[in-house]
Amino acid sequence: MGEDSVMSEFQSLTDGGMRAVWRGREYRLKSGGGIGQRWHFLIPADPNEPHLEGAVYDEKLGGYGIPIDPAELDAWYSTSWYFDWRGQGFRATSRSEDQINGHLMSGDDRWAKANGLTLFDRAWAVGLFPISEIENLREERHDLLAKWKSERARAELKRGQGK
Repeated sequence: MGEDSVMSEFQSLTDGGMRAVWRGREYRLKSGGGIGQRWHFLIPADPNEPHLEGAVYDEKLGGYGIPIDPAELDAWYSTSWYFDWRGQGFRATSRSEDQINGHLMSGDDRWAKANGLTLFDRAWAVGLFPISEIENLREERHDLLAKWKSERARAELKRGQGK
């Protein structure tokens, strides 16, 4: 995969990375609410996409989305981006066209100081890195749909046992 295709994927996931696939299309997914009041809304992945059919306005979202039951989703996942710089691992936090912002995963404050990173405390070092200097940019996905199904099955089992 070329740098342009990797970077375009990364750029589309800088909003926190929760995604859902419904009826073969990818959406951003917002969810929240208290116990027993959970809500889930699909929002267009592309902000320039036309208004979604079936979308409703929700004050919690501050915008339009499609209310969805997770059981109807094809996929639901969160994503995080990681990269290497000068042999050390970083988690990407944001990007521009030519730089990526990230924090050092190892917490090695001496290495961080020696390499010009900003230290907020001994375990938190951040930097802004030219894209041309980063290596091994990678996405890690966490399957939230499988987790949701597992939790739902456990809850149903408890209800069936009268607990």
